[in-house]
Amino acid sequence: MAAASSNASRAGGTVTVICRMPAGLVLDLYDTAELAARARAATPVMAPPKPSTCVRLNGAKADPRYHARDNLLLGMGGRTQVDASFWQAWLAQNPNFLPLKNGLIFAQPDTDAAGAELAERGQHRTGLEGLEPTSLPGVTPFARDAA
Repeated sequence: MAAASSNASRAGGTVTVICRMPAGLVLDLYDTAELAARARAATPVMAPPKPSTCVRLNGAKADPRYHARDNLLLGMGGRTQVDASFWQAWLAQNPNFLPLKNGLIFAQPDTDAAGAELAERGQHRTGLEGLEPTSLPGVTPFARDAA
């Protein structure tokens, strides 16, 4: 898996962003000039900054193969079509975002390439998968009383 694949985009088009987090993620893009003006203000601005654009990424539970009864998330990832210019601007504002650095979110120019990268990365645990109840150490199933 190449590091440059996370930055893949097509000028003026869309990219397919894969999010391996269970519930997804909201990506906010802020106006850098407004943030700089807030930082230079004589009195502190206590209100949170308002994003100029937001995109909600589908999470692993939105993967077509996910079944709620089994709750198996390994290898799953939500797919969202995102404007390529938004993705590039968001990457520039958030280069050290841990889910991005750890491969929990990544983008490819088309859905086939994104699916292939998900298949490659999908075998690695994210740490967000549920626990397997039958393999917990020190936990035994509840025994029913025979009456």
